[in-house]
Amino acid sequence: MADYAATGGAEMMLDASAVVAFHDCLLAGVEGEALHLAGPWWRWIEEIHRCNAALWREEREAGSGPVTEGARRAVEALGRTLLAALEIGSPPHAAGRCSEIASAIVNRLSLLALKIHHLRRQAERKQADAASRITCGAQLEALDEQRADLAACLDRLLWEARVGAMRLRLHRRPGEGDPVLPPRGQQQVAGEVAVASTASPAAVDVLIPTCNRPGALAVTLTSLFAQSLRGLRIVISDQGERCEAGQAEEVQAALRLMRARQNSVELHRHLPRRGLAEQRHFLLEQARAPYVLFLDDDVVLEADLLERMLGVIREQGCGFVGSALIGMSYAGDERPHQQGIEFWEGRVEPEAVTPGGAAWNRHHLHSAANLYHLQCRLGLTAASQRLYRVAWVGGCVLFDATKLREAGGFDFWRELPPEHCGEDVYAQLRVMARHGGCGLIPSGAYHQELPTTVPHREVDAPRALRLE
Repeated sequence: MADYAATGGAEMMLDASAVVAFHDCLLAGVEGEALHLAGPWWRWIEEIHRCNAALWREEREAGSGPVTEGARRAVEALGRTLLAALEIGSPPHAAGRCSEIASAIVNRLSLLALKIHHLRRQAERKQADAASRITCGAQLEALDEQRADLAACLDRLLWEARVGAMRLRLHRRPGEGDPVLPPRGQQQVAGEVAVASTASPAAVDVLIPTCNRPGALAVTLTSLFAQSLRGLRIVISDQGERCEAGQAEEVQAALRLMRARQNSVELHRHLPRRGLAEQRHFLLEQARAPYVLFLDDDVVLEADLLERMLGVIREQGCGFVGSALIGMSYAGDERPHQQGIEFWEGRVEPEAVTPGGAAWNRHHLHSAANLYHLQCRLGLTAASQRLYRVAWVGGCVLFDATKLREAGGFDFWRELPPEHCGEDVYAQLRVMARHGGCGLIPSGAYHQELPTTVPHREVDAPRALRLE
């Protein structure tokens, strides 16, 4: 960094080490005014960082989530300020052009500072065991290296701009009112209809297949509305032939609630029907978030469930975490012979489970209200939740989207006839063999216990298709 500063063509006292130190001081509680830093850019660097910190506190998603409108304005203002400070005449025509703007790098440095700060706090918790400290230490080392590399990129970019070797540009982001974008809530996609707000990047995309059950879908959407995890993107694939889910008044009411919470909802009419696996394949193709929750259209969720599931999959780094559905009509039906459970005592590891194998009988735990009876008997709560080994989980499963795609996703749909079942099980088995998967107890997911929309179940994907 000193090499670049020594040859600068303009008096601009800004370098990446100062930016990194500034972020760390703000996180340590030092007010920007107390740092006595000269230069008009510090106002906007501080504003970007405060917006990111507020987003982190509100949604805990600053590492992969959206830049807030306030931060976006500050990034653009910082860009203008830096351009003005670097105005040293027209750069030579042969000067290079960069794909990254300096203010965007500053924003990314802010997000990295937040990640490092909160990960370090997590590692220093009294409750953290040795394994957690080792894992956090390795992650901190990687993040520190990433931040150092990014800081070096910022220094080089500023130096090249000062000496006229690089042209800096300020790229305005398309926003509301731009003629190239459709009005909010009226996006048209070829053959599909998006019925919702503008979508900013989310940590979780909730993918819901539905067919001729608008009432159940409305209940499911209402429980998503109540989630403590905000900023969701919900994608619905409607294959109803008797009725369109988006036309039902109860669904429209639920969609209005979702929009009020700044959630994004897309409702796609996806016909003709080619089977459940193809419908899930279609939904996964729409996903953009790092995590995807496949949720049946007849599920009721406790308000903290998505936040708990997201915390588990991030901590474990496994392929999926599932919350098995509980049928409360069986609350009086005790089945202790089906309530055996195998807890994960360490990290969730890859595990090969096959139909008919020793681990296959684990699925009995998810019948009726067995999981509910067990969590009550063990006195488990959200604060004392446990992870356990599964054969598969039906109805509510959060995947790491990259790991699901690496395992093939639902690309096997072409190998199945339209009438089949078990496509979700087969996908989970492939992910579990590569990356591991687990169940979460207490579950927090309840079945509405409606009749199945798949009456023909002769072809069961895990038995019909070969597992690698």
